[in-house]
Amino acid sequence: MTDTIGAHTQVGAVNWLSGLRVLEVTTGVAAPLIGRILGELGADVIKLESRAKLDVNRTRVPRPDDPEGFPASEAFQLLHEANAGKRSITLNLKEAAGKELFLELLRDVDVFIENFAPGWLERLGLSPDAILAAAPQLIMLSASGYGQTGPLRTQRAYAPVMTSLAGIEGLVGYGPDDVTGASSLALADLNCSFYGVFLITAALRGRQVTGRGQYLDLSQTEAAACLIGEAFVEQQLGLRVPAPQGNTSTDGEHWTLLAAAGDDRWVAAGTDRDDRTASQLPELAGQPGRPGRPSAADLLRVLADHGFEAAPVLTPDEVATDELFQRQALLQRVTHPLEAIGELTITSVPWHLDGIVPRIAGPAPCLGSDTDDFFRRRLSAEAFTTYAEDKVFF
Repeated sequence: MTDTIGAHTQVGAVNWLSGLRVLEVTTGVAAPLIGRILGELGADVIKLESRAKLDVNRTRVPRPDDPEGFPASEAFQLLHEANAGKRSITLNLKEAAGKELFLELLRDVDVFIENFAPGWLERLGLSPDAILAAAPQLIMLSASGYGQTGPLRTQRAYAPVMTSLAGIEGLVGYGPDDVTGASSLALADLNCSFYGVFLITAALRGRQVTGRGQYLDLSQTEAAACLIGEAFVEQQLGLRVPAPQGNTSTDGEHWTLLAAAGDDRWVAAGTDRDDRTASQLPELAGQPGRPGRPSAADLLRVLADHGFEAAPVLTPDEVATDELFQRQALLQRVTHPLEAIGELTITSVPWHLDGIVPRIAGPAPCLGSDTDDFFRRRLSAEAFTTYAEDKVFF
């Protein structure tokens, strides 16, 4: 069943991966988003969590304007962006019974995703080799900051650190030797997410051929370095030492921001590679800080009339309400089961599949919301009660 959002866009269930079972032990954005994308392609995704070590996106503290008793740990937007549509179960892996149940689950799923610092599974006595020996059908992906080997393997991974090591921040600035860096965007996380989806789907195809699973080691930092391939080629060919080049693209096209009338309103514009230069743009647009600056709409019209590529600089709020993005179903609304949180707007995956945008089935699950139902189906009533009393489901 599909819902029409705009003239050509429908939202509906995509069942390409129907029957695929995914278990994840993840935190943050990079690896959880891998699971979410697989889920929106039809997989059944179970997020295994523990109250002893929460997903970092469940650690939001109450804000001054939150009403008393507001469930802050369930309300952080990134929690829902990375975990929409999943199920959540809690299990204490430090308990022998919890580890035993964990191994049983791994034998019963197709894909296992994790992104904690290398070594945590080994400390449980569950190395990747041991896991694949117990569950030879499994596709296991470790998406760590720096990979499973090397001197940085146990270092904590934060987005600006990874993009710095990948060389990206060294290209952010206004000109040669003028590095600004710290773009503050989680490029390493999001880039890793889509690499992870591609790797897993390729490995699943490989399993059809070989009949066995395999272990995938994905370094977020190395994946991020792939974003600056042109810089590597320039250096390799001796063309120049890669460095910040302001708003000039690698092919020499210059882009600039022009101030429009109003408070902090801007238009991005670029030359069209003919004999005109960027110096003409301010003449067309009027000078910043002087009376008579055109509105953004008028400025866009003038630039278009003169053959310049241009677009308004939108704020995130404007993107969320933009008619184009609304018609394309980039933003979908879901209702949270906790009334205090209410309706949420979540970005969809940025593709249309035969004209259909995958439906976001729901928000991120509440912590452990599926534990009882999930394990009561797998255990005897007596065993479930015993495990619950022993805090195995903590």
